[in-house]
Amino acid sequence: MKYHTRQRDAVLRFFMDHGDRCFTAREVYDAVDAGEATVFRAITALTESGLLKKYASGSGRGDSATYQYNACGSRTDHIHLKCEHCGGLIHMDCSFMATILAHFLDEHGFAVDCGKTVIYGLCENCRKEEEPHA
Repeated sequence: MKYHTRQRDAVLRFFMDHGDRCFTAREVYDAVDAGEATVFRAITALTESGLLKKYASGSGRGDSATYQYNACGSRTDHIHLKCEHCGGLIHMDCSFMATILAHFLDEHGFAVDCGKTVIYGLCENCRKEEEPHA
């Protein structure tokens, strides 16, 4: 970000205070004391700086993207795992990452952009909730 404003700081604080959840730009606008254009500009700048992660809706119906605070900032050495049920974000920064990234590069000639890579699925807690009880 090139400069800070009170409104931009309010948008960032909102995301930091609700770091475990995703929000549309409209939801953020409804929650903070800033103009609509200011909120959209702030979200764009925060996303470009790596402080927010952007997720497409995936529905294919033109629904809004959602955004979530990215506590790891602009680090690009790990992949994010996103729970489709609860919205939780897991930072896959274990030593196994180096093995995965090396495999993609060595076996497929493909360099993964970790800063933009998100794997969707179900977290451990949500999987347990969905399992039938015996």
